Amino acid sequence: MKLKHKDIAVLEDHERVFFINSLSGFKSANLVGTADESQHSNLAMVSSVVHLGANPPLLAMVMRPGSSARGTLKNILKTGEYTLNHVHKDIYKQAHQASARYDEEVSEFNEVGLTEQWEEGFNAPFVQESHIKIGMKLREHHNLDINGTEFVIGEIVSIELPDEVVADDGFISLEKAGTVAVSSLDTYHSTNTLASLSYAKPDKKQSILKRTTAADSIVTARKPPTEKPQCIMVVAASGGIGQAYCENIIADYPDVQLIRMARDINNLPSLTGNIIDIEVDLSDDDSIEHSINTAMLALPDAKKIDWVFVASGWLHDETHKPEKTYRSLEREHLLKSYNINAVGPALFVSRLLNKVEKKHPIKIGVLSARVGSISDNNLGGWHSYRASKSALHMLLKNIAIEGKNSRKPITIVGLQPGTTDTALSAPFQRGLTAEQLQTPDFTAKHLINVMRVLELEDSGKLFDLKGVSFEP
Repeated sequence: MKLKHKDIAVLEDHERVFFINSLSGFKSANLVGTADESQHSNLAMVSSVVHLGANPPLLAMVMRPGSSARGTLKNILKTGEYTLNHVHKDIYKQAHQASARYDEEVSEFNEVGLTEQWEEGFNAPFVQESHIKIGMKLREHHNLDINGTEFVIGEIVSIELPDEVVADDGFISLEKAGTVAVSSLDTYHSTNTLASLSYAKPDKKQSILKRTTAADSIVTARKPPTEKPQCIMVVAASGGIGQAYCENIIADYPDVQLIRMARDINNLPSLTGNIIDIEVDLSDDDSIEHSINTAMLALPDAKKIDWVFVASGWLHDETHKPEKTYRSLEREHLLKSYNINAVGPALFVSRLLNKVEKKHPIKIGVLSARVGSISDNNLGGWHSYRASKSALHMLLKNIAIEGKNSRKPITIVGLQPGTTDTALSAPFQRGLTAEQLQTPDFTAKHLINVMRVLELEDSGKLFDLKGVSFEP
């Protein structure tokens, strides 16, 4: 089909309305809440809300002459206040009904079955059922001579929305909020994100952004179990994250039996509680075996360990720095990284699982790194560290599969701590802001929150400190 201006002009009115309305593509679906000076409410459906600017935060909308929104426009011009309420998949039918031409003295809220939500000091009702509610102040109003439509510009003065739909960079996931789109006059759509793309620059290759919100987190989605862990083991407890983890465990569970393991127990800080300290060297098989046997003999219920947190990791030392190029690869560096980051933790878990009660549920979290994720590697470099953490991910997955096949209640995961202010990250903190660098206490608290809500179905997966899973 190909139409010229004269072809469009001869279309039957009803057909032309639907046809031309569809051409603009998917549009926003919003309910506009207003009230007169006596707080008699009015509700109208609009599909023309557009962004005009972020500073000041401005949104505009078009209102057609003679539409059901005429009472809405009258209220906006009188009071200067109105609300915009996103339509979502659970209320789109009521929202559509609000476009009917009710008499001005009739409140559409009552007619369509939606609830008024009033805020003190604001003379316009929000839609209680809406997930994203925006309070607006009128800033400009223009009558467009070309067709008599009204162009209303407002400034955002309040926003209410669920925390879990907002990403760290401020992006709002409309899909997670359930917001729908509208096409033409009467058709509503749920959406499916294709991708979020990096900021376009002439000299920069496009990349896909990986955004997550709290709604993706198992911490947000699940309620922590009421049953408390009775025995927790922390390996590499003398490191920055390991120490903070132990301190928070004792604070959260004062009666817990805590087993701290470290290469040198003299480096463990004093901590009040039911604590057993045991030396272990993850690079030595005999030391691993001896440390686990010691733990088993130390208390009768040691075989019923509830949680294990392995906080070990190696990135650099005085003679080895992360490799920036393949030309820097050395056997010694590679083997040392594999030994500490992958082999040691895997052997420890292996020997421990041979000793614990096989029917007793156990959660095992092993400190890992997102840079060990092949799917997330867009920069290259840091060859030994990336490769060793990637190997760790495979070992954790294998242990998880074996546990599932043998019907053992083992939940083993890799945990990404984020950029934490420890000796491991110290040489690489230049240029980081305070917001980008976490304290060990912050990291430990979040990792404990993840451990609390882990379930058997999570075994073999990787989670960041917010409880969001990521691909290996």
